[in-house]
Order: sequence, then C-alpha cells, then structure tokens
Amino acid sequence: MQYSSSEIYTERVKYVRRIAWCLVGTTALVWLIDFAALQLPLPPGKKQWDVVKVDQMYAIRNRYNQVEWSHGSAIMETCAWSLLPQSGKRPCWYVTTHTLRTNHLEN
Repeated sequence: MQYSSSEIYTERVKYVRRIAWCLVGTTALVWLIDFAALQLPLPPGKKQWDVVKVDQMYAIRNRYNQVEWSHGSAIMETCAWSLLPQSGKRPCWYVTTHTLRTNHLEN
C-alpha cells in the first residue's frame, strides 16, 4: 500500500504535535512538583529559603571605550531551595555557585 505525500505529512504533524504536548506536560509536571516541594517542606524540617552573600562589581565604560571595574558593596540575596526559580527568587544551587554579580553601567 502506498501513502500519498499529504498523508505522510499529516502523520508527521500528528507525531510532532504529540511530542510537543508531552514536553509541555512534562515541564509543567516538574514545575508543579518543585513548587509543591517548596511550599510543603518535603522531607519535614527541610529549609525552604536561605540567604547568601553576593559580591557586586560594576563595569563602567569610559570615554576611551575602555572598561573600568569598581567593587561594590556586598548584598544578601534570598534564595529558594528548589530546582527552578520560585516566588521570584533564584534557586540556591545557582546563587551559591554565582556569588559575584556584574552590573554593566552605561554613561
């Protein structure tokens, strides 16, 4: 039995749509589980939030098109012990590995 090119195309489109919906569903499920684990501390006694010291550096471009670096004051950043960003806070695994924040300032 031979299939026409339009039948093959529609079968491929169905297959791609199914894969796309599976990816969207999996992503939503991971985010929901991460959100629930943050709101309900699982296991009990688990920390939900933490505070990490983050140093700041300012990059300022001067009139000769060179970058001057200036050390800023350290800030304390609240982070969430989760896999993904939750409640507007970055995950602690990311914040603890990136303790230097660079701010690029323009004249």
